[in-house]
Amino acid sequence: MTDTPPRTPLDRNTALNFARSLSFNERLDLLLRILFTAAVAVGCYYIVEPFLTAILIAAILSVVTWPLFARIRNSLGHAATPAAFLMITAIIVVILIPLSVLLLVVAQQIPKAVTLVADWVRDPMPILQAVKDTPYVGEWLYEQVMTAIDPSTLGHTIEQIIQPATQVVLGTALNVSNGLVQLALVTFIVFFFYRDGAWFSDRIATMLERVSGGIQSEILDILTNTTRSVVLGIVGTALCQGVVAGIGFWIAGVPGVLLLSSAVCIVSVVPIGPPLVWIPVAIWLYTKGEVGMALFLCAWGSIVVALVDNLVRPLLIARGSTLPMGLVFLGVFGGVISFGFLGLILGPLLLAIGMAMFQAWLKYPVHRAEAAEAAEASGAIEPPSSGTTSGTASDDRTNAP
Repeated sequence: MTDTPPRTPLDRNTALNFARSLSFNERLDLLLRILFTAAVAVGCYYIVEPFLTAILIAAILSVVTWPLFARIRNSLGHAATPAAFLMITAIIVVILIPLSVLLLVVAQQIPKAVTLVADWVRDPMPILQAVKDTPYVGEWLYEQVMTAIDPSTLGHTIEQIIQPATQVVLGTALNVSNGLVQLALVTFIVFFFYRDGAWFSDRIATMLERVSGGIQSEILDILTNTTRSVVLGIVGTALCQGVVAGIGFWIAGVPGVLLLSSAVCIVSVVPIGPPLVWIPVAIWLYTKGEVGMALFLCAWGSIVVALVDNLVRPLLIARGSTLPMGLVFLGVFGGVISFGFLGLILGPLLLAIGMAMFQAWLKYPVHRAEAAEAAEASGAIEPPSSGTTSGTASDDRTNAP
């Protein structure tokens, strides 16, 4: 037997004994260090808070595209800076330029849409007449509508509902320029994530090692895999829904199929986004007398487009994530409610990390018991004997966390 006692994990008794051993001046110094560290952390947060969204988007984009960047870097002899420039150029050409053009086109179409809605509000009778002309159920629907509302005040009622929505839409159009600036900022930040990615990864791993209790590798894998799978699910679902909705618009004979399909791609990042596009289009067809095509578009959007959202998104997200399908749904919906757009990724990501930490916590006592048995079997520590020694060992195991 060696005289050196075996190393044991830090427990509550050890921490309390350490705190009691400090003098008043040492405690005061420790408190001042904590307060100073907290003040610096708060100050840093306020400095980066205006750019926090751009930083998170840049981090997500760099994580998702890192395998491609690594291939380019390796082909250039591990030169990170030229590879980062090539990746930024590809992002600008493939993503930013088409997205900027699309945003500008949508911004130009918004005033026309607002004017069209205003015309419908001023004269709602064509809509009521279209309801009345619906085969089989038109008369009944018309009577129900006329019973529930006063035609003389219908326009005023609808206008009160439409005005706040119109202001929101116009405000969104005015923020298009701000969105383009944010995209440029994201591109600038992601360049440094590419160039200094190894340095950032090492620092994050070190930080997680200090706070995660030895499961930093699992958390890093979760961060990487969940981020990639969620982004793949969002982008894949958006593209699929845009294509499927475009097919429906084309069959219905709606003009501007490309613009409407692009709008579906944009709004499909949220679960209830596509109806915001195809429902107004169906109403427009209905008022034009295209009752059959309007009903077809409603059925197409409610069944086919919704089926893509309900099947493709969870399947793609669950491919690279350790979360069960039910928690994927909770993460997506709860994340959107709590964090907005970024919640689509942060929701499943936080749930996956929480589940990993919970599972590691469940395994921790088992691993300690196995380690103790192995140490006793190898003679590294002396097994408990009878009498007071046994009672002390039992008490120590009872007090261990």
